Amino acid sequence: MASLGILQKYLSEDLLDFAQTFDIGDDIVESMPNIIELILRSKSIDKKEEKQNWIDLLSVMTEEQISKLEDILTREREKLQEIEKKYEQKKMDIKKKYLAKWQQMGYVKKVAQIHEQEKQEKTKDDEEAEELLSKI
Repeated sequence: MASLGILQKYLSEDLLDFAQTFDIGDDIVESMPNIIELILRSKSIDKKEEKQNWIDLLSVMTEEQISKLEDILTREREKLQEIEKKYEQKKMDIKKKYLAKWQQMGYVKKVAQIHEQEKQEKTKDDEEAEELLSKI
């Protein structure tokens, strides 16, 4: 199990608590912090047991295998970031569309309220005028 000091030195702050739940040797963290971080953040390796298995396999993998794994996990992260960016723009467009509709609905409601107030004031004025005329 990697010591907290080693994890703090080589991994991102936001991964420390999660990384401590795994059995990772200090030497693996020191020699391959990038790939450890990629494994821990991977969405395709979603189960904790799978992540632990990949971490355990690192010590018996060849440099070429490690390089390929790192490449795969890096491409995964980049693709997920692209997708997130793409959908973030779509989410913003949808929010703008509905915000415009809500604002328009608010405008329509406000106009209706003003018309209602004007109608009530006109009715009140008419009643006052009728009352004054009846007094004459």
